[in-house]
Amino acid sequence: MLSSIKQNFIFILQNAGVIDYLAYSWIVIAFIFLLLLGVYLAIKWWWTIGFLVIFFGFFGMVFGFYYVSDELNNRLRKIEISKINTKQLEYSNALMLDFSAKNLSPKKLKICKIDLNFYTLNKNKYKEKLNALNPFVKHTIFVNEISAFEEKNIKSTINNFAFVDYNITIKPLCF
Repeated sequence: MLSSIKQNFIFILQNAGVIDYLAYSWIVIAFIFLLLLGVYLAIKWWWTIGFLVIFFGFFGMVFGFYYVSDELNNRLRKIEISKINTKQLEYSNALMLDFSAKNLSPKKLKICKIDLNFYTLNKNKYKEKLNALNPFVKHTIFVNEISAFEEKNIKSTINNFAFVDYNITIKPLCF
């Protein structure tokens, strides 16, 4: 999981634009302000309030990074992934994937990283959500240059895949 976060962080740093850096720097500045305010309140007034402000600063920074990334992707780099057609090959342990990615933004996308996570099905909805957080197979597909309102057909193969009952989560990240 940490390697996945590290790879996403490096991918964002390599491909981010000015608006991304401005949005993320706003969150860091707000965090530094809350941190300094918390330290000041802890020293001068009531230490419990100061530590609560620092705690909420950390909490706000984590959620801020998530929501800013999500909002930038939905407003500036919106992409639509069609239903994934899968075909398990009979004589080899391979799975063929076929789907399309459509750029819904008026700008050309330089690169897209599409993460596919395969997890086991379960009748209990809570266990299924836990399974979605810990997939048994992770597959990443990179797509270069999708013009404005263009739809690209993507085909990929996953080797050593011999599972029958599974579900797929899709997470595109484009710049």
